[in-house]
Amino acid sequence: MSKSAFVPVVISGLVVAVLTPLLLSTDYGPVAWWNAVGPETRWRAGIGIAIALLAALGLAATATAARKAEAALGQPASGLLGLPRLMLAPRRVVEARAPDDVIATLEAMVGLAPVKREVNALIARLELEQRRRAEGLPVSAISQHMVFTGPPGVGKTEVARAIGEIFRSLEVLRKGHLVEVDRAALVAGYVGQTAAKTLEKCREALDGVLFIDEAYTLASGGGSGSDFGKEAIDTLLKFMEDNRDRIIVIVAGYTNDMRRFIDTNPGLAGRFTKTIAFPPYSPKDLCEILKRMAARQHFTLPEGFEAALTPWLAQRSRAEDWSNAREMRTLLEKAREAQAGRVVLQGGDLRRLEIADLLRATGEDA
Repeated sequence: MSKSAFVPVVISGLVVAVLTPLLLSTDYGPVAWWNAVGPETRWRAGIGIAIALLAALGLAATATAARKAEAALGQPASGLLGLPRLMLAPRRVVEARAPDDVIATLEAMVGLAPVKREVNALIARLELEQRRRAEGLPVSAISQHMVFTGPPGVGKTEVARAIGEIFRSLEVLRKGHLVEVDRAALVAGYVGQTAAKTLEKCREALDGVLFIDEAYTLASGGGSGSDFGKEAIDTLLKFMEDNRDRIIVIVAGYTNDMRRFIDTNPGLAGRFTKTIAFPPYSPKDLCEILKRMAARQHFTLPEGFEAALTPWLAQRSRAEDWSNAREMRTLLEKAREAQAGRVVLQGGDLRRLEIADLLRATGEDA
């Protein structure tokens, strides 16, 4: 028997030797008390002991189920102390995907050729840094924070999520999760509340990616309370400095607005040194996006729908409020409404959208 196993055995033997006479003695201890009390007290004590035994059995069964549940969720065993968390807020541990798998998902996105090139270059740089570090070569610190510029609805959030997965798979970030916020999530309406609100979101994104959409509104004030926006920026910059290896911040918005935003604070310009420009989708890209959206909802589009929609897409995409892929989601919803009205009156395939439905969704008659 090893020394490490011998010591607990000796201690256990001493405890048993001391406690056994105390527990079994008829002069004092539990046995003496049991003999001294009346039948009614014994009956009540028996019920209490039975309840305690049932509770102990229930707790043991719960602990066993918890260990099995933790294994199914991919979590390390946490024992009884982890039961409340497991029962109230179970969390599945998602295995990190390989960079090639993330890139395959990214490459499957419609369009965005320059964005894909930038992300591939980012992966190549990170992998090279890993190889240099493994060989004991010096690796210079480079800011990982980024600026995404471009119109709305061009996949900025999806790419930010993919970048988080890439950083996780390459062990740059421990979690790589995405926390998406805007001005309203960071700025409060009263003095002294903005810093706490911003810190809460920063801590939520720790070891992952904080994605701030329309970040320029923090500098512009979003119409009011510009000082509160400045407080949010100052709080964010300090958190980024204090946790430089544990958080990636991506700020996004229109191209010109983001340039002005970065120029408002020297701290922003020093930390956000990487800009990725997202181009608007072409009519061809938008038709492909519409087709994929329809397929996910088990609808088919007619042959030649691209030619029917392209003039409308070319005209509408020049509007200031045009939101690219989001417009296709709205168009599909309206086309489904048009199809429903047509099928109810005339009959037809429930899964097929006709050109007449699409044109009616654009506000034009077939």
